[in-house]
Amino acid sequence: MSGRHSARDGGGDGAGGESPRGADGARHPTGGTGQGAGQGLGRRRFLGYVLAAPTLTVAAQLGAEALAPRRAEAAVPGLVPSLPGPAEILDLNDLLTAAALPTSHLVTITLDTHGTAHFALPRAEVGQGVTTSSAMLIAEELDLPLDRVRVTLADARPELLFNQLTGGSNTTVSTYTPLRVAAAVARGRLLRAASLALGEAVSTLTTKAGAVLSPTGARLGYGELAARAAALTDTAVEVTLKDRSRFDVIGTGQRRLDALDAVTGRKKFAMDLRIPDALPTMVCRPPTINGTVRSVADLTEVRAMPGVTDVVTVSTGVAVRARTFGQCVDAIRALRVSWGPGTAEGASDDTVLEKLRRAELPLVVPPLDLLTKAVDARFTFHFASNAALETNCAVADVRADSAEIWASLKAPIVAQERIALMLGLPPSAVRVHVTEGGGSFGRKLFADAAHEAAEISRALGKPVKLMWHRTDDFRQGRTHPMSTSRVRATYALGEILTYEQRHTSVVTDFGHGVGEVLAAEAARLPVGDLTFSETMFQLTQISPYHLGVTTQLLSETDQGFNTGSMRNIYSPNVPCAQELVLDEVARRTNQDPYAMRRRLLKDARARAVLEKAAEAG
Repeated sequence: MSGRHSARDGGGDGAGGESPRGADGARHPTGGTGQGAGQGLGRRRFLGYVLAAPTLTVAAQLGAEALAPRRAEAAVPGLVPSLPGPAEILDLNDLLTAAALPTSHLVTITLDTHGTAHFALPRAEVGQGVTTSSAMLIAEELDLPLDRVRVTLADARPELLFNQLTGGSNTTVSTYTPLRVAAAVARGRLLRAASLALGEAVSTLTTKAGAVLSPTGARLGYGELAARAAALTDTAVEVTLKDRSRFDVIGTGQRRLDALDAVTGRKKFAMDLRIPDALPTMVCRPPTINGTVRSVADLTEVRAMPGVTDVVTVSTGVAVRARTFGQCVDAIRALRVSWGPGTAEGASDDTVLEKLRRAELPLVVPPLDLLTKAVDARFTFHFASNAALETNCAVADVRADSAEIWASLKAPIVAQERIALMLGLPPSAVRVHVTEGGGSFGRKLFADAAHEAAEISRALGKPVKLMWHRTDDFRQGRTHPMSTSRVRATYALGEILTYEQRHTSVVTDFGHGVGEVLAAEAARLPVGDLTFSETMFQLTQISPYHLGVTTQLLSETDQGFNTGSMRNIYSPNVPCAQELVLDEVARRTNQDPYAMRRRLLKDARARAVLEKAAEAG
């Protein structure tokens, strides 16, 4: 965990690939952030709102114009250029940003009478630093010291729709402009309030370090102006964002707001919360994936063990509630459970690999030995645990007519809806509090711990503090699916003419909220009538190289496993296979691997990264 942070970093999490964006969240044709050249967002005007409230409260209202178009670079003469892939036209990050725009006006910043800005971030903080980057954006545009910006995590708010989904390294990209617009609206209102108080023209006033300054030497702190700058009704306001040449915070190294608490143990995660009567709870789980409970032979004896308060069968196993987690572990070890079959009975690496090979799509370009040669390769990528550093956990207090949940959740609205459905309650009766999480890489897109805690609390009629054992994460948790990549690259005279990749994977589960985004935004996708997983594949897989006629396709098989979109879904495997094949092409054609890549790269920013890596290496 880094102690310093830059708002140029993405809000990473694992549900999609990275986008080649500049610091302003928009793509730029030169690969830079070029506001000085008239590109980007710095010279554009935006509409925001001052909301009716006792102290200054502001929000942004953005439309599709906030998404800047991109232009492709010209190919280097001599190589065989590749047509842009779907993700180079519109990728997952673009889609998530567009889906968040319609409710951007519902995300507000409030300035209190002490001159402190408060913002409830509708995203999950799982160690990637988005609370700090959000505070930096607000501090920059509001001319407020960073330590006077308070960023918390918002509870589940169904009205935010797709604006409360954390994934695809999208948080800073999608909130960059809305937060700056809202902060700029607040700064404008403060200047106007100071102008009225001082009897001086707004144009003569400046802001610095949380105060409005007058050429005559007068100084009014933001706290003094917060109530005067507030509005009695919602008011639309136009603002111009600060030019990046004037940035003092964005793009600079800053200490993370939570760094001291993290390294001193004061930071609060779900298991650190003290919820009245919520006792430690764990579940005895089946030895096979998604197995079921048939019977329990020693319920009475286990219930009488020291510290144990409750033992109950639930859909995922046998839950034990006790005074300590150690007593939970002892009780679970003592349980004698007869288990029913699961969803992957008899499966092994060999049987899964055989299914994958049978499902592989064919390569279609034949190598012609007299004219072209080919590199043919098949890669196997095995299952990998998606367990986060913080084990799966949640706190739940379910009553007859309400429920309250605390957990690190990247799709809290979906969690709220599904828990409400299970409990037979309206979603409004289920309060879901998003806690800070110790890592994710896509794992916390799934709310299984929160759902399970709610089920146990309902069954017992008592609050529970559920924690998975680390072995539970490996045995019954989420995994990056096993996959194969079949690749053929044809070449002649040192140039790659065609590149085919057929990626075959155990099914990746997208039932965590990203699927709803795709369904809602389907009309704007440049992927035709593809299946759901193929669409996700095409939106996230970008080949950075000109490789001639390029095709990358996905097929999936075997739904018996608990999978997840760990660290950008297909990206750990698909580019790995591509890079290994490029190494082999370079070897066979007697080219320097670095020089070949540098020549084939499509994007100037990617080329700069490669050059920097080569320099450092």
